[in-house]
Amino acid sequence: MLSKIHNAINQINTRKYNSFYIAGNIYNFGFSIKDTELFPQIFLDKFQKKIGKNKDLYVPTATLNLTENRGKFSNKNSKSYMMGIFSEFIRKKRLSFRSNHPLWSFAGLGKNVKKVLKGTSYSAYGKNSVFERLLKRNTLFISMGKPHKSMGMLHYAEHIVGVPYRFNKEFRIKVQIKNKIKKQYCILGVRFNSNKLAKDDNKKIVMKLKKKKIFKIIKLNKGELYCADYNLLVNELINILNDNPKIWLKNEKVDQKNYIDD
Repeated sequence: MLSKIHNAINQINTRKYNSFYIAGNIYNFGFSIKDTELFPQIFLDKFQKKIGKNKDLYVPTATLNLTENRGKFSNKNSKSYMMGIFSEFIRKKRLSFRSNHPLWSFAGLGKNVKKVLKGTSYSAYGKNSVFERLLKRNTLFISMGKPHKSMGMLHYAEHIVGVPYRFNKEFRIKVQIKNKIKKQYCILGVRFNSNKLAKDDNKKIVMKLKKKKIFKIIKLNKGELYCADYNLLVNELINILNDNPKIWLKNEKVDQKNYIDD
């Protein structure tokens, strides 16, 4: 496993980037249970050695389950929800810093992460969100496995374009700050609740991105790393959605009037 991780990381073009947004799940690589447990630390050590001390690493640590279970968000203790083993590994690191959005947070390691993650917007995908700030940080996106489920920036692109199947919903989430609990206002772009709005798991979008050769695909054991310039990827997602604002839907012919009151 060591040589496979080493060879894959050596193929990532890190020289021109200052920040690295890593998402996905290491189960996609098909390692044994024991190797999967060892993978996060080995990958982190080798990756940090390659990028040096002055660059930053970011992972998604969203807690979208709090919209349903009415639990409380603790910046220090709340586990990320369905963000993958590597995200949790980074979140729990002693030197890691986490942003304060109670539904869509990021955690990071590095010299400049506090500048990026501190004091972000109440809007998960809007102005001054982490997704927007990373556009100004010369960022490389790295997906551990196929990017169909790891492209959180797609929702930022949807917000910018204004797709018809989502709207901004208000939430007041219980947040624990030291020994006190207060409700924090935030906004999240959510889908209209309708059985007519089936998604296609980003198949059409990823196909278009591949045709444009946005990703550099690097073999790692039984899976791949998908690497893309973050700004290029976001701009291409915006272009795709501008050309077809319903491409994310399985049935692109359904009109908003047929599901908005469903």
